[in-house]
Amino acid sequence: MAFASKITKIILPFICRDSADVLARRQDIAKLRSDLAKISMRDEYTRYVRCEREIGKLEVSLSEAKGRDSVKRVAYEYGLHYGGMAVVGICMMYISIFYRYSTVIVFGDNFNFEPFGGFINFPTKVPNSISVVFWIVVNNFVARTLASYVK
Repeated sequence: MAFASKITKIILPFICRDSADVLARRQDIAKLRSDLAKISMRDEYTRYVRCEREIGKLEVSLSEAKGRDSVKRVAYEYGLHYGGMAVVGICMMYISIFYRYSTVIVFGDNFNFEPFGGFINFPTKVPNSISVVFWIVVNNFVARTLASYVK
């Protein structure tokens, strides 16, 4: 769950690309700008102004199309982020509930975890062991710490 935002940022560009409408408007604007560069403002002023006005209209429609795409992108971003967190959270709850009396590892008698032994092996009560619940808590803490260092 700690790396959900990082994973979302990696996956999102593959899912949300510019729509065909945005790409077509960009191509039209680029074409008109190249045409505008070829037109002499002194010799053909009316044609020059007409081309500039068309570019302005296309830029307005481009910004509207980008706005529609950004709404869709935000929906996908939140869906991926919170959907992934929900799936991982449900899996962790399932593991915590159904495997709470299991141990991850049992150490020999030469290890002594006192005074924290009861906390580490809760609720298994197996001496010198680490419970699944404690393992999940520690891994969550480590993952969040590592995620805070990753940019």
